[in-house]
Amino acid sequence: MAVRHFSYLDNEYIENSSRIIRVECFMRGCGDILQCYPSAVSGEYVMQPCDGGPEFAVYCDIRESGNWTVIQRRQDGSVDFYRNWAEYKEGFGNVNTEFWLGNEKIHRITSDGDFELLVEMTDHLDETKIANYSHVRVGTEEYNYNLTISGYTGTAGDSLASIHNDKQFTTYNRDNDKRSYNCAEQYKGAWWYNNCYRSNLNGLYLKPGTDNATGIIWYDFHTNHYSLKKTVMMIKRVP
Repeated sequence: MAVRHFSYLDNEYIENSSRIIRVECFMRGCGDILQCYPSAVSGEYVMQPCDGGPEFAVYCDIRESGNWTVIQRRQDGSVDFYRNWAEYKEGFGNVNTEFWLGNEKIHRITSDGDFELLVEMTDHLDETKIANYSHVRVGTEEYNYNLTISGYTGTAGDSLASIHNDKQFTTYNRDNDKRSYNCAEQYKGAWWYNNCYRSNLNGLYLKPGTDNATGIIWYDFHTNHYSLKKTVMMIKRVP
């Protein structure tokens, strides 16, 4: 699949089989795409930031409810998510399969206006539930990429804002949680842990039927620690 690029070119954009170039900076997430590419489809795009920083790849999920910038995907266990601070800062994986976009990138996007978060989750019985939050923002590294989140609606239950709002990000090599031990090390993930968690979507990818707190957990999905099969986290700019 061709990767679509957005950057600068005088006062117009050009399109061919592999590249789209335009004048406006593309920093507000995937919602910007349709302004110059009305027939855009879901796929990989290259974001050219407005802040002078380096460009980076994103996956845009384009649907009737809006154009979402995907920041995390779990689907088959092909990517190891038990990683250190630097890797979570920069991001890892492949945006077309399993990946974490990167805390610095998520911060840069969500600092430019108001954003909402949609989390879609599927268990190993193929039941799917969602959690939607009307406001989300990730802070700077100075504040350990703290999460500000509110406004839950959905079917999965609120396993994020209820416990993790205003919490800092923790990895196994940088402990910013409220527990006496490192929650990321204990539960084999990386997250905005509190004391410790009600959600752990970057935990270990475990086999079907596994009830283990180190897994991919959204506790209120079934009010237990059964590890999930698939998760997608995506953000969208609020008009």
